[in-house]
Amino acid sequence: MSAYAFWASCFLLLYLLWLLGLTVKSWREKVGNLNDYFLAGRSVGLIPSILTFWATYFSAAALIGAAGYYYIHGIGNFYFASIGYFILAGVTGTVGVRLWKLSRKYPELRSPIQLYLRDYHSPALEVFYVVITLLCLVPYMAAQITGFAWLIESALGLPYILTAGGALLVIFLYAESGGLKNIVSTDVVQSLMTIVGCIGVVIAFLWVFWDFDIGQFFADVEATKTPSLLAIPGPQGFYTPIIIFSLAVLISLGAVPMAHNAQRYMIVKDVRYLKLLMWLFPVLGVFVTVIAAVLGLGGAVHFPGLESGDQVIGRVTASVPAIIGALATVGIIASTMSTADSILLSVGFIVSEQCYRRSESTPTQSVRRLNRWCTLAVAFFAFFASIKPGLVTEFAFNAFGGMLQLAPVMIAGIYECHVDRRWAFASAISGLGVVIIGNTPIYGLLVFSQVPPYFVGFLVASAVMGVAILLRRTLLTDAPSTSQRTPSGTSKKPE
Repeated sequence: MSAYAFWASCFLLLYLLWLLGLTVKSWREKVGNLNDYFLAGRSVGLIPSILTFWATYFSAAALIGAAGYYYIHGIGNFYFASIGYFILAGVTGTVGVRLWKLSRKYPELRSPIQLYLRDYHSPALEVFYVVITLLCLVPYMAAQITGFAWLIESALGLPYILTAGGALLVIFLYAESGGLKNIVSTDVVQSLMTIVGCIGVVIAFLWVFWDFDIGQFFADVEATKTPSLLAIPGPQGFYTPIIIFSLAVLISLGAVPMAHNAQRYMIVKDVRYLKLLMWLFPVLGVFVTVIAAVLGLGGAVHFPGLESGDQVIGRVTASVPAIIGALATVGIIASTMSTADSILLSVGFIVSEQCYRRSESTPTQSVRRLNRWCTLAVAFFAFFASIKPGLVTEFAFNAFGGMLQLAPVMIAGIYECHVDRRWAFASAISGLGVVIIGNTPIYGLLVFSQVPPYFVGFLVASAVMGVAILLRRTLLTDAPSTSQRTPSGTSKKPE
């Protein structure tokens, strides 16, 4: 066994033993109420809040998948990721703060979907959104498991299928036993591991292969492919300006409807933490994408011809001093597990909350039981979806693309625009319809076929909501003059 494999195995074993201890402790203590189980008591402090946001947003797609895209498509990934993280900062300071305030105003509503859609007064719309969320989060869950298994396979040589199945089992056990409190605890540990390990790997990688000569690093990357990885649109012509902007919108606004992301806004103890996070998001996001850029672009120089770009991080971490590479590997592994556990808990959570939304006397155990079966079902389907896909990021983009179509209705709902539920259905269905057509040959015949269908769908869905809001305002403006007339048509002085 190599020194790298030895240290990676040691760190991984220690992390798994800690998860086991956390699981046993949670089973013994028996988390008492659903508010604690699903929302960590809405009392998470500042530092855990920052680290749990890190773990949730900067996971397999942001590290493993992004490095893979740098490896294949080049520097365009930096532009769309950076723009997206700045948009996400704005979302945190507006939508996130609004969601936090509503969660305190209506504490009986634990489901973020119910909070987002409360203004529509439509259980049918809520059910529709729950179903679409489940359909989209299965591939996103699969993206996390795929990233985990790719990394373990490329770094330690363990079988992909066995690793993916084992990861899901471990995630299910500790998430089910302690709920979101357990997940926040794992977020704190894995975030620290990832930050320290990834900084160490980047420094060691640049030292071992380039002796900290950044100019030579860029020269080597420039010479690796033609067209260059450092040019737009990249070697495969992927990163056009419209693609860059579309992807930025996708990774920022597409995250808004995802239940596990929305939960993070609801659980923080003080709204001031969200306002601080608004300023930290661009810093954290650019930091993550710079790490992915160094590993992906540098990996293209020294590890060409990989079966998948997702394997590049495993190759890089195995090529630097063993203890540093091993720590980063296990930190990134833990980060993929962290997002996956949040997804598992949130999908069971929104289903059980929706099922028992009208019942105030439902036993906690009944809700927990339904949550357990839902998480098992999602884990099962995610496992089969994760069997040897092409790229982690492609799975994540598919999930974000579907969820992006739900964002206009949710944002209008949380700001209480009082739009009729029929318009809400029309908005979501029109956006999703465009995404579905975008996956057929028909889309290639359209004039705007060069624009990603998820972005066109989002524009259509937003336009429908815009029309609905304008019509409502027009009706409200006309209403007083109509109400001031008597049946005979003569004017009546308002009371």
